[in-house]
Amino acid sequence: MLKKCKLTIILIAAIMMLAGCGEDEFEILSTAGDEYLSTYLTPANDASPNISMTDLLVLINGNDPPYIIDWRSATDFNLGHIEGAINMAATDLDTKLDTLPTDQLIVNVCYSGQTASMMTAIINLIGQDPDYAGLEARNLLYGMCNFVAVPGDIPKTTNWVNQIATDEYTAQLETTTNTTTTVYDFPEISTGETTLAGIIKANLDSAVAGWNIPAATVFSAPDDYFIINYWPAAEYTDPGHVPGAFQFTPKTSLLTTSTLNLLPTDETIVVYCYTAQTSAQVVAYLRLLGYEAKSLLYGFNGFAYDELAGHKYTESTTDYSSLIE
Repeated sequence: MLKKCKLTIILIAAIMMLAGCGEDEFEILSTAGDEYLSTYLTPANDASPNISMTDLLVLINGNDPPYIIDWRSATDFNLGHIEGAINMAATDLDTKLDTLPTDQLIVNVCYSGQTASMMTAIINLIGQDPDYAGLEARNLLYGMCNFVAVPGDIPKTTNWVNQIATDEYTAQLETTTNTTTTVYDFPEISTGETTLAGIIKANLDSAVAGWNIPAATVFSAPDDYFIINYWPAAEYTDPGHVPGAFQFTPKTSLLTTSTLNLLPTDETIVVYCYTAQTSAQVVAYLRLLGYEAKSLLYGFNGFAYDELAGHKYTESTTDYSSLIE
């Protein structure tokens, strides 16, 4: 009788535990990811996650100015930043999340728009958590490289111009259509958290560490990576792609219902797009899920700029130095 009682107690405890868990952690996070990657719209206002310097200026001068986060180093931030911006490190987001406004647009700024894109995706994913409803972030396209004639010595504002000066790897572009059909199990997430925000915060440090990779490293040994060409199929073979890359179409792929299960969990995944603004967002999400994913720095613009018919970085000719403090 005593053994039967003990067994009953154990079963009740197990049922209560399962009932409390509900969806597993991967399902909670991937549901938010499927929603975001299929639209690339902010959760609060269905806006594009990217914003131009021109549009940002309108907001700054409007009735509802944005909350600007500058993700550059503290040293570079102190040498000059957009007036009113606050400085934050990517690893600080988990402890400072509750200080972010849910009734004010957040605009993320970095050197070239890539780190800011990553943080934009993370914040917008958290914005799907009911406890953070209203949280909305956008990325300043090309970051501080959008400014010309900035006062003082602000480092790395010429990063984009310097990066597209040469097309180092045009001759190595491939026009072969590569296909992959191997299906993998999804990663397991076991942080012990039961909310979307909690799961993301628990995985934040690993998501923002080592998330990018230069073109030279990839082109030197493309077989070492599972490479994703993240743009429309029509452009995959013209102008071509990184050797060995597979084509995944934005908004319709990398969903739990469409091709996410084609990603290996035992290889390093490299994602690239035109300018790395989108691939940085994709990689942030994949890393939160548990994949070893990296964004190819500066995207296709960074190694074969002149081969592109569009989606090319254009240096700003407008002087926004009046916004710098």
